[in-house]
Amino acid sequence: MENIKVDVAIVAGGASGLAAAIAAAEQDVSVAVFEKMAVTGGTANMGMGPFGVESRIQKALMDDLTKEKAFELMMDYTHWGVDARLVRDYFWKSGSTIDWLEDMGVVFDRPTKYYPGGCATWHVVKPEDGGAPGPRAASAMIKVMTRRATDLGVKIYLETPVKEILTRDNAVVGLKAQSAGGTEYMVEAKAVIVATGGFGHNNEMIKEFTGYTFGEDLFSMQIPGLAGEGLRMAWAAGAGKGRMSMEKITSSPIGGSNKYLSFRTFGQPRALMVNRLGERVMNEFELRNGAVTANVIDRQPGRFCYQIMDDKIIRHYIKHGLEIDDTVFRFNLAEHFYDELEGMLADYPEDMFAADSIEELEQKLGIPQGELVNTVEEYNDCCEERYDDILLKDRQYLQVLEGKRFYAVRVFCGAYGSLGGIRVNHKLEVLDENWEKIRGFYASGTDVCDLYNGTYQYLLAGNTMGFAVNSGRIAGENAAVYAETL
Repeated sequence: MENIKVDVAIVAGGASGLAAAIAAAEQDVSVAVFEKMAVTGGTANMGMGPFGVESRIQKALMDDLTKEKAFELMMDYTHWGVDARLVRDYFWKSGSTIDWLEDMGVVFDRPTKYYPGGCATWHVVKPEDGGAPGPRAASAMIKVMTRRATDLGVKIYLETPVKEILTRDNAVVGLKAQSAGGTEYMVEAKAVIVATGGFGHNNEMIKEFTGYTFGEDLFSMQIPGLAGEGLRMAWAAGAGKGRMSMEKITSSPIGGSNKYLSFRTFGQPRALMVNRLGERVMNEFELRNGAVTANVIDRQPGRFCYQIMDDKIIRHYIKHGLEIDDTVFRFNLAEHFYDELEGMLADYPEDMFAADSIEELEQKLGIPQGELVNTVEEYNDCCEERYDDILLKDRQYLQVLEGKRFYAVRVFCGAYGSLGGIRVNHKLEVLDENWEKIRGFYASGTDVCDLYNGTYQYLLAGNTMGFAVNSGRIAGENAAVYAETL
């Protein structure tokens, strides 16, 4: 047993926990971080960058989006079904947080939109090698933040999961942790911040709190370590339960390993999307928005849909490039479609299909006889008339399905991870079931993220990582102020 005394103790060292540690340490209080994995960063190591509005970079590029306008967009989008004060404090902080990260040494590529018509709020991190950003680019940011925390005197205990949060008289007094080597730590702390990243790798909690069954109607990203212990420890310490959901996007079993990137070509607006009954279900231009598409999929029988293209559409995208560029993989994803086709068909026979006619495709997809044929005929009539009287797809994307070969991919709801679980106020102070503050208790990041009222906000890109960093920074500052009063 080792006894530790510290002003602020932080449970987990992901993007939010590191931001909290740095923010608190900058106010000259002692800080310790207890991270159960062997490295810091958590989910942020898989991501690309945080949201920000009115950053120095945006101003230099003469981006005229203001925090007031972003706030209005967010609140309209969510129908005011979220904590307006928390959104306000987060957005008002976000520009300075990008500057704060830059001053530490983080290098950003450029503010990026997620799709045409969106806002350039996604501050994508430039990889350490100076190459083009892509998946895991934000790991460079995590390394900078970890160095900054260490330089400020933050003690980071790796492979040391927290086992219990200690309270007395409705106040946090510390925590217990244990290292992989067996050392037990009894930590006396004036304030504790929980920032454990949610329950995205705990299929039982996903089922219990969101109703999805992983591998059946949900194919979400599963980051090792995100098992929900932080939520359960917080609840055991008296925290109230916050609203919980999945950060829904569109996915497919084919996309799980990033082995076959060309399957993402089906998410382009010239595709046709139908449910298992063969019914067309959306204006396919909205395939650009994975969260909106997930909403459509979620209400279909079986909670899946099929996206269909023919060889003419594939050749168009190979020759001319995609109409909706992929901001994660910055190259033409259609280029290798035919190189990868046989592999996709062999490895995913229940999710990838090819046929020589719509009738054959209908049979392979298990759609009732004649239903897909009728839908395609109706859709082709719209294309020939250059007006989609059914779902109002823009005429520039109306292309008749009449090729010699037809392809379909089955798509489901996916998710970047879980959202929410711990009840907090806009100062990131943890509240009990009666909405009373537990003194010295704070939480941030995904464990408290309830920003979207059911639909992830792609319009303002980078939001979940942005909230992680900003809420961590706010929680760290407030925890330090509280600790200094004791």
